[in-house]
Amino acid sequence: PASYQIEQQLQSFKKILKDCVAELGNELQVATDGPKSALRPDDSIIQYCQAITAYKEVEWLTDKKNSEAFIDRGMKTNGYSPIDLMIKQTNQIFEQCKLIARPIEQFRSFYPELEFTSSQKEYAQEIKKNYNSIVKQRIELESRKKLEPGPYMVITSPLSGKKLEITNLINFDIAKDPGFWKSSELSIKILSRKATQKMPHHLIAQGKFKTSDGKEIDMPIGTISMKSMSEHDLKPGMFIEQGKVEFHFGISDGMIDALKQQTREYLESVKNNTPEAERLQLAAAIHDVSHTEEKYGMRRAGVAFAVFPESVENQLKQLQFTQMKVIGTQFNEYANRNFKGEKVAIKFENGPHPREPTQTARWVIVEGKKLGTLDARSPHLLPGCEASATVTSSTSTSIVVTSLKNPDNKLQIDGVDKYAFANRQWQGEKINITIDLRQTNPRQPPKVFALVGDKVLGVLNKQSVNFLQQRLSSIGRELHGFTFTGTVNHAPASYADIVIDPNTVKYADIQTEQQISKKEEKRVATVVFFEAPIERSHTNKTEQVMCNMVKRAVNRAVEQGYNTVHFVDASPYKSDSPSVVVQTIQDLARSRRDIKIELSGATSVKNAMQLLEQPNDIVIGIGSIETASIIDYASSLGKAVVAYVPETGEFERRNLPQMETAIQKTVSTAKKDLEQERA
Repeated sequence: PASYQIEQQLQSFKKILKDCVAELGNELQVATDGPKSALRPDDSIIQYCQAITAYKEVEWLTDKKNSEAFIDRGMKTNGYSPIDLMIKQTNQIFEQCKLIARPIEQFRSFYPELEFTSSQKEYAQEIKKNYNSIVKQRIELESRKKLEPGPYMVITSPLSGKKLEITNLINFDIAKDPGFWKSSELSIKILSRKATQKMPHHLIAQGKFKTSDGKEIDMPIGTISMKSMSEHDLKPGMFIEQGKVEFHFGISDGMIDALKQQTREYLESVKNNTPEAERLQLAAAIHDVSHTEEKYGMRRAGVAFAVFPESVENQLKQLQFTQMKVIGTQFNEYANRNFKGEKVAIKFENGPHPREPTQTARWVIVEGKKLGTLDARSPHLLPGCEASATVTSSTSTSIVVTSLKNPDNKLQIDGVDKYAFANRQWQGEKINITIDLRQTNPRQPPKVFALVGDKVLGVLNKQSVNFLQQRLSSIGRELHGFTFTGTVNHAPASYADIVIDPNTVKYADIQTEQQISKKEEKRVATVVFFEAPIERSHTNKTEQVMCNMVKRAVNRAVEQGYNTVHFVDASPYKSDSPSVVVQTIQDLARSRRDIKIELSGATSVKNAMQLLEQPNDIVIGIGSIETASIIDYASSLGKAVVAYVPETGEFERRNLPQMETAIQKTVSTAKKDLEQERA
């Protein structure tokens, strides 16, 4: 029976503990006899006895007193008691509801429909300045009271007239001497000290004193105050001879309370001096000037809530942050759609940042498809929130010219709104374009203009210039004066403005781990791919092989039970127009119903490799001089790598013992398709 087994195990454990006591008793006797014997305790016996008899420390007992617990993070727990289980469940809820500090300008539009005058704005800035000044004084006094308690000394240099504050006098032995407090002049020397948590000052003052028998001695008298260290460039070894001494009372609670009262009186005077009809406008002005863009660290805006708290309460009755800017729309699933204020269903989700896949961005999903990410300066609603919103795409100031001979070759021309065709709506017209290099600034390289006839259409962007130069240099042509024909369309909008209907907002439910586990767990297979420039004679074959590898990667993910496959583009050279491989991935994302397919770009190879977490994740690409470093780096990290070498038609494989069968399928499929194509 189970009770008998438990009893047997308890008896065994009891015997083990007795044996440990016996072993430790012997070693204790050896240690006791140490002064009269050469024998010493056996450390190995002590260590294994300690390991057996040691108990697990209960982490939450100490962590519950930590100020970071349930403020910046969850509480630490490492047991299975009812309290530990409650803490674990609370941690899950906390992680979903954790308040994360955000840039203060995201909360600027708290009074979106209110306008205020320039004089009200100036008055708001004055209120903010005065309020912050009083609060700053109070915070400084509270800090000094905590770190520099008790009376302090001010010593003035007879030569320079500079004043130094010496604090923490009562923490040094000299304070016990009544004669010290009667000193009118002192000679001091500044020395360094090891800072501690309670006394973080790294400089100390040492004074010269005479004993009763006339002997001169040096004794530490206190620390150099934080204020003096910030005001003067003090260094160890500096001294003051016969400086004038003044003693002052320390910071008291009454002084701090007086500043608090001064703050309340100032706020009351502002409120009383503001007519009732103007209070809401002034509240909006104060909030606006208090929520400007941060330049140095995180900024607080307490004055916006302290002056007119009733106005803040009224605004909080309904969601005010309804206007947001969505960026990167030209790279996502609505790149070819121009929104004109349509009302659609949207949802906010967390996902990999398009430029930094290791970081998280807040995505806006429109009817199940990605629109883009929220701009850093826009308000952010919580992930999981749903609402109805109007979406308006930005006016494009760029156009895309597509080659008639090869539709994959595209050039982007920027700044068309500044030149002759600013008001022209391009809809696929065929035009002749001439490249013209002009030196507009002698300190800068010449600009590459696109001309239609003798009129300026716009300026080629950098990527288009590089692409065109490479193509022309291969045939011995110059960029200046080159003329070509292409179809012209407006470039996709780079951002969109959304306005949320606050009455339609639905916030996400908080779910515990047990509830989440009932839902399907998202299993993601990651495929990092890279492309490289290749000779034209190898283009078709290489594109076919790469597309086959992409398709095979998707099929493998399905076979292995993944519900999402994430392709990460780590190509060293990226063109403005999507490559055949990228187009294939996008087509698969639209056509496959059995698996979700995601695509993002990586700003560096290192970031891309950090996303490869699953044992079956893989790196695929084109082997060339440009990509050799990528292959070597991925291989050095132990990542599975398959690279197709166009010049030889062979595959370079690294770290693939468990994937050999799958790779052979890829190779045979690629060769079979190529043979059929040749036939």
